[in-house]
Amino acid sequence: MLRFKKHLQSNYQLAEKDWYIIKYYVEPLSVQKNEYFVQKGKVCRRLAFITKGIMRYCMERDGEDITCYFVSENDFAGDPDSFYTYKPSVLDVQALTDCVLMAISHDKIEKLYKACPRFEEIMGLIGHKVMMDLVMQRDFLQHADATTKYQKFIEYFPHILRRVPLGYIASFLGITQQSLSRLRKQVS
Repeated sequence: MLRFKKHLQSNYQLAEKDWYIIKYYVEPLSVQKNEYFVQKGKVCRRLAFITKGIMRYCMERDGEDITCYFVSENDFAGDPDSFYTYKPSVLDVQALTDCVLMAISHDKIEKLYKACPRFEEIMGLIGHKVMMDLVMQRDFLQHADATTKYQKFIEYFPHILRRVPLGYIASFLGITQQSLSRLRKQVS
């Protein structure tokens, strides 16, 4: 819980009085390695801050498992579209390591917004940050060759590189695992 508090205070100037309200609405949640926090076809029931661990957003395309995005400590996980509209999610969010989250359910978030309007503002800012991170990832993935993609991945995500299977990284980069192995040898 302390990591979540520090994150909100340092990134969103959360006041101590607001923290005392927020902490009653969030709860710790453990998600074991390979379990799903969000599942395709089901409504996302919680949004969460990751205090420990790595997750991936993924989907199946033409029978192939595709890694779309990684999130780790100090990031947020969930499917906001599904969460707020009650529509089934179109993707999965899978734990790649054992994860500890600070989660909030839909019924509690509405109560929290009423009790602490500042938190609704903060959630809007968090949504903006997540969108900008996605744009940055899409940019280097769509407009770069395999070597540049891998070099950018090392630059932006060194903490993920050492902790997840290479197959997921290759999928994220849009290259084969064999190509990734060659790139790793060339770059090192």
